[in-house]
Amino acid sequence: MNFNKMTDSVFQSTQKLIDTFGPREAGSESCQNCADEILGELKGFADSAEKQSFNVHTGAFLGWIRMLVVFYAIAIALLWLRLPLFAGAILLLGIIILVFQFFLYRHFIDFLFPKKTGRNVWAAVEPSGEVKRQIIISGHHDSARVFNFFIHQPKLYALRVTGGIGIFVFVCVASFASLISPVINTITAVLASIGAVIVLQLWFFYSRHSTPGAGDNLIASMMAVEALRRISEEKKSGSPLKHTRVIALSFDGEEEGLRGAHAFAKENEDMLRSVPTYLYNIDCPYYLKDMFFLTSDINTSVKLSEDFATKCGESAEKLGYKVQVKPIAFLTGGTDAGEMAKRGVHATTMMAMPWDNTERASVYHTMNDTCDAVEKAAVKAGLEIFFDVVKGMDEE
Repeated sequence: MNFNKMTDSVFQSTQKLIDTFGPREAGSESCQNCADEILGELKGFADSAEKQSFNVHTGAFLGWIRMLVVFYAIAIALLWLRLPLFAGAILLLGIIILVFQFFLYRHFIDFLFPKKTGRNVWAAVEPSGEVKRQIIISGHHDSARVFNFFIHQPKLYALRVTGGIGIFVFVCVASFASLISPVINTITAVLASIGAVIVLQLWFFYSRHSTPGAGDNLIASMMAVEALRRISEEKKSGSPLKHTRVIALSFDGEEEGLRGAHAFAKENEDMLRSVPTYLYNIDCPYYLKDMFFLTSDINTSVKLSEDFATKCGESAEKLGYKVQVKPIAFLTGGTDAGEMAKRGVHATTMMAMPWDNTERASVYHTMNDTCDAVEKAAVKAGLEIFFDVVKGMDEE
């Protein structure tokens, strides 16, 4: 199997889509058109292909950030007015929003934001015999908002984000403690005012502009397309898989809090539970040396399949790649695998970049997220590992 040729095809198709559609914010016309283009490509060789539209409230997933900034400013005023109970209450509301909207990726404040249409697309190639399992390879075609904190003083990212949230929580607790005496109220008001330097700058965390989204994550969607194309070619040449259905899936709305994966998993739960289903999700495949497979997701709140992640890691080792198998770091977000795992899918995500709040890829969530920023070796390895896993499981 010529993985170099497959990798070149992935890069060419990714660049073509970026040149044609540009940045692709979830729910935008460019994102919908990109999804349709991917679907048209899949229809050319798959046994079946379809799309699914869903509602996505654009801006909701990151909307909690500016809400917290407004709440904090109001709380400072209330503290100076010696109304600590009301200050604590509004800050507590902010913490609740933070927990549900970001920590747990729930749709807690989505209704406050404009509703648009997202679009998932997928296709399948059937095996020659009875379907005993299905393996999904997936990416997402929507692109991210530019994160200003990754452009300006990126080394201070952890301090600015984690520090801002920490100060917010501290002032909330201190506000309720201020009910004890006016002196504590005054101290809290002073500390809250000082902390405003860190908290209020969160207003500028993200931009209204979206990235080209090559490594995060259109290239992963095209890896899925190319993998399914090869499965189809082998079937037509007389070497089909025996009992394994393979599905290529491109999610929309990942950058809006995994809304596309949530919609797909909910809409297709019966199909996902009909036979053992495995998800080989790919996200941010930038650097081969940083490759790993996830065993948990959504800020560690969702358990992924440790067995499947380990199987992928073993295939990588067999092929000569050094990878890690590990849980996601807290406060680093989530991937589409998390929503699929909630519906019983044996899911993992392959990532290939530093993934914590002290270090990320320098192009991550910036306008420099182009095809040139992605290592071909990482994409090739991701494809090789996928095929080794699929063929190994089909022989079981």
